[in-house]
Amino acid sequence: MKNAVLLFFCIILLSGCGYQIQNKPVKPDNDVVKMETRKDIELNITTTNKLLYSMVKTISKNMHSVDYIFKNRDTEQNFEFTSDSLNNIAKKDLLIYMGAGFEPWIDDFIDKLNKSKVGVINVSRGVKLLSYNKEVKYKNAVLKDNCYYLMNIDNYKIALLNIKNAIQDKDPKNRDLYQKNFSEAIKNVEEYQKDLKTISGKLKDCNFIFAEDEMNYFIKYNDFNAIYTSKDSNGKWDLEDKVKNSKNLVFLYNNPLILKENEEIIKKYSIKAVNIKIYNGEVNYEDIVKSNLEALKNSYESGAVKK
Repeated sequence: MKNAVLLFFCIILLSGCGYQIQNKPVKPDNDVVKMETRKDIELNITTTNKLLYSMVKTISKNMHSVDYIFKNRDTEQNFEFTSDSLNNIAKKDLLIYMGAGFEPWIDDFIDKLNKSKVGVINVSRGVKLLSYNKEVKYKNAVLKDNCYYLMNIDNYKIALLNIKNAIQDKDPKNRDLYQKNFSEAIKNVEEYQKDLKTISGKLKDCNFIFAEDEMNYFIKYNDFNAIYTSKDSNGKWDLEDKVKNSKNLVFLYNNPLILKENEEIIKKYSIKAVNIKIYNGEVNYEDIVKSNLEALKNSYESGAVKK
């Protein structure tokens, strides 16, 4: 009898344990695949302009403190640094700059900068640079490289990769997060890149006139038939000599003054004008790409250029 009672209680206990095991809540699978982020450090990152600031934020999001030095192109080009500015930057974790002469004073600044703490990143590293068509000087130095390399979307990808690598090196625990943000940014810009290739293919029979060196990367990237116009020693534009035997002409411009100075010839030869935005360090990169894509699309779809 005693053995029977013990057996009965054992059965009850085992049944209870089985019930608890079966009813233990199971965490959903999506909890497992969530990316873990660790904010063990907060980097202090400074960029030279707002364009680079937005590129850094594309990679870092809100993980780090990011600021920029110059609000407009004029102050960036004509900056005269002091010991205070050197000391302020030396306290940062990263200084990120455009390079290729976009900040014509930067080499001298970096030479004098105490780099024991701050990492210095030139985002143009690895970019294939073009030369200027006309001489560009800063003080007594001649600037050789055309600094508007981001007008080529492939160069933007390289610059963004350099930014991503720099942040990963400083914060390796979150490298997967930065890689994810980078991949998403590249995917977004490649949508514009695809559309730009499509519309530029439709414009392959056009002859594109340009007068601004800043346009050079854009012209070559899109494989446009290019006609470069410039002023002679007397300050007279050579546009008419360049276009009088050509057809299906499109004048690409950023500076409205150049358009105005060539207005007479543009009307005489029924040349279609298209405004192309050149980045100046103040505007988000994707906004520039989108604006230029729409300008070309509108010209084609409205019949402003030959189809």
